Amino acid sequence: MASPAPEKKYTMAVKAYKNPDFLNSGHARFIRVMCEYEETMYRLKAYGVKSTILFFGSARAKSREQYDHRMGELVEALAGAVTEQEQKDAEAAIATLRKTEWLTEYFDKVTELSKRLTDWSLQSEHKLAQARTYTGVTRYHLKTRGPVPHQSYSIIDEDVKEHPEQSIYITTGGGPGFMEAANKGASEVPGALTIGMGITLPFEDGLNPYVSEELAFEFHYFFTRKFWMVYHCQALVVAPGGMGTLDELFEVLTLKQTGKVQPDMPVVLFGKEFWKSIISWDALADYGVISQVRRGGVKVFGKLVWNPCDDVRVGDSSCSLSVSSVPVRFG
Repeated sequence: MASPAPEKKYTMAVKAYKNPDFLNSGHARFIRVMCEYEETMYRLKAYGVKSTILFFGSARAKSREQYDHRMGELVEALAGAVTEQEQKDAEAAIATLRKTEWLTEYFDKVTELSKRLTDWSLQSEHKLAQARTYTGVTRYHLKTRGPVPHQSYSIIDEDVKEHPEQSIYITTGGGPGFMEAANKGASEVPGALTIGMGITLPFEDGLNPYVSEELAFEFHYFFTRKFWMVYHCQALVVAPGGMGTLDELFEVLTLKQTGKVQPDMPVVLFGKEFWKSIISWDALADYGVISQVRRGGVKVFGKLVWNPCDDVRVGDSSCSLSVSSVPVRFG
């Protein structure tokens, strides 16, 4: 007896790389990780990004305008509170906001610093000092594996054309607060691009509006995000911040200490009073858990003084960013 003819002519199948259930499963985690690695590399390479200055800092910081606007909203909410709970919530929110008012001064300073650094990178023809390469993590040349010829292991081919004028890009975590301030400053320079490397969080809907769309990234995995934030980093500026800022700061300091990035990569802690009150570098050295030499690799500054110059050579003492009159040179 013949089998009945099937009701369908074909059995349709879904390609594995078009199967959302599989791609979002635990089995495909390594594929998602590789996507975050490869797509970021592809886009950075396409835009010729080889050198960045990385800004960290609190996402809670606000400009004076933002602070006053938010305070106005909360005062209005308090005035319109109907229940006792609504009143308590409004009062608590106001008290919390007032604790951050001091950050408004640094918000404007971070914006100005980022703007000046970006303008400097566009107006000057940057050249590398001797024995320097435009790579961050890849400045580590297998030092623990024996001597090797000095060369760059950069993923960026030397013949890739960079952005016509810009040689250094301001990079942030893409969020609000001081990250927004840094991206804002860079965006105010005509023709400049600025990078945002965000992370998917339940309390953030996207990257701040000053990140260049061409170089806006959103990561799921913290470790791929951190890798790319540091990979091309030539200098780190850290504004006051909380757990996330401290995590990223100490991670970079550990990379410097272990030689995974160049030990002389500048790290600037912006906001002298804040940093000296929350971290006692002297105590760490006194307890013997860090050496005084290691402590010397961290610069803690307050007031910004800018000494611009032309035809900058990275590592040249003739041009420097100074804070409280103490030079922090890019090189």
